Amino acid sequence: MQMMARHEFWRMQYRKRRYMEHLSDDELYQRFRDVFINLFIITEENKISPLIDANGHYWMVTWTHVLEEFVTRFGPYPAGFKTGLTDGFIIPRPDNPLSIKAVEVFKHVDKSILKPGSYLVKYGKTKYLRQTYERGIIRIAPAASYDDPSHNPAIRDKELEVYIQPHPSEMKFTAHDGKTGKPKGVFNPIGNLVRITSKTNYYIYCLSAILAPRLFLDFDADSCLIIIKPKEFVVKLLKAFIDKLSGWSGAGMPVKYFDPLNTNIRSLDIYTQKHFKFSYQKEYRGIWLPPSTVNELDPIIIEMGSLEDQCKFIELNKI
Repeated sequence: MQMMARHEFWRMQYRKRRYMEHLSDDELYQRFRDVFINLFIITEENKISPLIDANGHYWMVTWTHVLEEFVTRFGPYPAGFKTGLTDGFIIPRPDNPLSIKAVEVFKHVDKSILKPGSYLVKYGKTKYLRQTYERGIIRIAPAASYDDPSHNPAIRDKELEVYIQPHPSEMKFTAHDGKTGKPKGVFNPIGNLVRITSKTNYYIYCLSAILAPRLFLDFDADSCLIIIKPKEFVVKLLKAFIDKLSGWSGAGMPVKYFDPLNTNIRSLDIYTQKHFKFSYQKEYRGIWLPPSTVNELDPIIIEMGSLEDQCKFIELNKI
């Protein structure tokens, strides 16, 4: 008996539930970009490679679904693959001089400290991270500030809102009588975009749970702090913040990523979840919520004291 190729099975799977058919062409092109950016990594040998871990399987399936929607909508390849389709996002480039430097990091780091879940990384500019390493000086930014056109696509995000975009046929609401509160019936939404918006601005400090060459490129970083005692670091970070702004509530946690086309709105949390286009960054964040609603916030500077016993400071220009 002849076996079906994996991509054919995945295409058949998509045709049974065509969950992208309600997207406009521009939205489908954006879906293309959001998935594509997660498909590849830069290896420690400075080569571009498909992602081959467990996440790699997910992205290959999702990518094949995108290709099948292209075929269904535009016709056989290369129909739909217009000029400029990959404009507006950062593709990992091994020939980037920064990438050539970044892969050298792995030759100067003890691999035993890089066990998954046992470390965190802060990417940045040497002039700032040196202060963090030596004195524990950290700038913490308001969530609203990340939606700034000056940020590159790897950083810019609307941290005050999340949205899903399910197929209208799969999204139903129950209407209630305004006087009695009793259900009046179930209906489908008119549009296909459902948002959750934060009632308040808040503070975020972003880290990553992986040391990866491409993240130096994405964050235009010429150095990094490898935090080898993450629990101690996070406790120290949270305490320093509360000492600065008492009454706020804070926590440190890994970010969870969601697919806006395949997520139930009830499962979303605006403070701990992000669009899956950022999945490759493996973000870990410190987050602080105010005691009452606030719209305008300025960045704050905290000082934790020397972090030399908790971190390894690596400057690319000194490797």
